[in-house]
Amino acid sequence: MNMIPHFAVVGHPNEGKSSVVSTLVENDRIRISPTPGETTVARQYPICVDGQPIIIFTDTPGFQNPVQTLGWLRKYQGPESEAIPRFLEECKNDPGLAHEGELLGPLTKGAGIIYVLDASRPLRRIDKAEMEILRITGRPRMAILNCKTGEESFLEEWKSELRKHFHMVRVFNALSATFAERLRLLESLRVLDQDWEQALDRVIDAFVQNWKQRNVECTSLVCNFLSQVLAMSEVQDVGEDADQEEVETKLTSRLEDRIRKAETRLHDQVCDLFRHDRRGFVLPDQSVLRQDLFSQATWTVFGLSKRKLTTAAAAAGAAAGAAVDVATLGHGLGLFTVLGGAAAGLGAFFKGEELVRTRILGLGVGKRQIQVGPIASPQWFFVLLDRFLLQYWHVIHWSHAVRDQDVVPIMAVEPRSKLGLSDTWSRSDRALCMEFFKSLTTVATADASKASTFAEQRFQHFLEQELQRISTR
Repeated sequence: MNMIPHFAVVGHPNEGKSSVVSTLVENDRIRISPTPGETTVARQYPICVDGQPIIIFTDTPGFQNPVQTLGWLRKYQGPESEAIPRFLEECKNDPGLAHEGELLGPLTKGAGIIYVLDASRPLRRIDKAEMEILRITGRPRMAILNCKTGEESFLEEWKSELRKHFHMVRVFNALSATFAERLRLLESLRVLDQDWEQALDRVIDAFVQNWKQRNVECTSLVCNFLSQVLAMSEVQDVGEDADQEEVETKLTSRLEDRIRKAETRLHDQVCDLFRHDRRGFVLPDQSVLRQDLFSQATWTVFGLSKRKLTTAAAAAGAAAGAAVDVATLGHGLGLFTVLGGAAAGLGAFFKGEELVRTRILGLGVGKRQIQVGPIASPQWFFVLLDRFLLQYWHVIHWSHAVRDQDVVPIMAVEPRSKLGLSDTWSRSDRALCMEFFKSLTTVATADASKASTFAEQRFQHFLEQELQRISTR
C-alpha cells in the first residue's frame, strides 16, 4: 500500500499555522482567528484527489511552554530518540503542557514538520527553544517564514538561526500564495527525506493533473455559457395596438437579467471548482468586475479594439453580417459620451449600434410577435470571454486563508483601457476565437455542424492552455 505523506504544521500561537493549512488543503472553513490559542487540539486535513487522500496536513495548537518543555528534555538521561515519547507519557496530565502534547503527538507517529513563524518580529528566546525541541524530535523539518506585517528587516536574522535547526527554510505567505507557489512548497517537502520522494512525486503529479482537470472543466463551462448566451432572445406576442417601443424595452430588460444570471452562475461554478465558499469570495474594491455587465466601464476595458476586431473577423473569414457589426462598433465610446457615462443597458447601447436583433413577426390578422435578441456582435463574445478570464484570475489568486475580518489582498494591476486578456493575444489566437463565435452564430447545416465541432475543439484546447498559463505564471 502506498504511503500517505503526513506533515504537522507547528509553531507559536497566532503565527499563521491555520492559514498555511487552509491554503494548502484549499479549505476556507478551517477556523482562523487573530486571537492566540484558538486551536486547542490537533486536527488532520487531507488533500483528496478522486475521493482518495494523497497527503495529510495536521493543524496543531501553538507552543504553550517551550522553555519548560526544553528544560525537561535536556534533563532526560535516556536516548534522544526516546525523549519525546517519554515526555508525552510523563506530562500527559499536566494542563500547562497540553498544547505541547497535541503538537508533538503527530511527530511520534511519523509526521514531518512544517514550522510556521512570523518573521516580521525579532527573534526571541522562546523561538530558539521551540526550534531546539523540534530538532530533538529528529523528524524531517521545514521552516516557513511568514511576514505578517510585511516588515522584513528581521528576515536574515531568522534565516541564519533557522538553518541551524531545519533542513529547509522557505518564505511563504499563506494569504497570497498562488498555485505555482504551493506547488513549489510541495516540491521542497519532497527533498526533505529520501524515503518520501516517491510518495511526494505521486502527490505532486496528482496535484498538477487535478489542476489541469479543473481548467478543462472551466473551459467546458465557459463554452456552454457562451453558446447559451449568444443564442438568448426574448419574444412576446402583442396586438396591433401595442406600443412597440415599450414592449422592446421590457423584453430588453428581461434579456439583460437572464444574461446577468447566467454569468453569475458561471462565476459561482468556477468558485466551486476551486473549492471556494461563494459567500466568502469577495472581489477587490478596484476590480472592474464590480461594474455592471452593460456599463460603460465594462465595454471600455473589455473586448477588442476596432482594428483588432476587424482583423480577427477578416482572418476568420467572418460572415458579412458580422463585419457590419464590427464596423458599427467604432463609435461606441461616442455613444457613452452622449449618455453622460451612465450605465447603458442593451436597449440604450445596442439599439444605437444595431447589435441586437429586433424582429417583428406577423401572426395573423390583428396579432404580431416582437423578438429582442440574440446579440449579433463578435465584440459581445470577447467582452464575455474577458470577464470570465478576469473572474478566473481572481478566483485562483484568492487565498483560502482569507477571512471576513481580513483586508482583501491587493492583487496585480487589472487591465486598463483596451487591455482585456483577449486584446493581448496574437492575431491567430483571436481569429481562432472568432471562428468559434462564428460557429455559434451560424445557421445549422450538416457542413456547419462539422465545422462548428472542429472550431469548438480548437477553441477549447486554446482556452485550456491559456488558463494553465494564467495559473502558473
